[in-house]
Parts: sequence; structure tokens; C-alpha cells
Amino acid sequence: MFNEDNFEKKISMKFIQTLNRHLPIKRKTLKELLGEDRPNVKSLGGSTHSFDKKELERIASMIPEWEYDKLRLPIYLEMCSSMERGTIKVSGRVECMVVSRVLYDDEELKKKEIKDSMIFYYPYLRKVRKELPTTTQFMFTM
Repeated sequence: MFNEDNFEKKISMKFIQTLNRHLPIKRKTLKELLGEDRPNVKSLGGSTHSFDKKELERIASMIPEWEYDKLRLPIYLEMCSSMERGTIKVSGRVECMVVSRVLYDDEELKKKEIKDSMIFYYPYLRKVRKELPTTTQFMFTM
């Protein structure tokens, strides 16, 4: 028997999978990427995503060295259909630390508690993508 809700859900999931083909099969840590001559990851779609070495070094200057093996790159900028329109979610404590250092000055940062996830609004996206063009990627979810 045909189930319209199930059919729509399957179509939506397939669409999201197609949108996310640029995402890596497996993310790498900052420590791993800094050790590579040509830092890159393979995507679900079969292409190679390369990281800018200077951008990796800039991120390395933002966090303590003992966090290098905890930061997984690229940082996902999650856009979810179930969240408020115009919001972007970042998950992972070290990932949030990096994005917070890009978004806020030192005084504002002192007032913020770094958590395991953060949400910021679309107007701030330009700053994040301008500062971290190769180390951030959009991820679409439902």
C-alpha cells in the first residue's frame, strides 16, 4: 500500500544526501592535517577537498596545542530544516571555540562560555566563511 508521508520523507532524505555529497567520507584532525604536505579529505561524491595550509596554521594559533587532535575538520555549519530560519549550528566544543574566536573579540569572548554546540545567525555567516573558507563546510539536515 502506498504511504504518501513515507514517500515524501524518502524523497526529502535523498535530496539531503545529494546536497551533502561535498562532505568528507571521514573528517581529519587538525593535528593530522598539519602533518600533511597537501592537506585534504575525500568527499562522499568522490572529489578531493583541499585545505589552505595558512588557514590551518591560523586555526592552530587559536587553540591550545593539546586540542589539535580533538578538532575535526572541516567544521560543519549545519543548516537544519527543523531549526529557526536563518540559524546555523556548530557542534563540538573545540569547533565552537574556533568559530567563537572568529565571531567575537577578546572582551566578548571572556563573557562567553564555550559549550558543545552553538547557534549563530545568518548575518554572521559571512564573517565565518570569509575567515575560514576551506576549513568550514555546509551540512544540510532535517
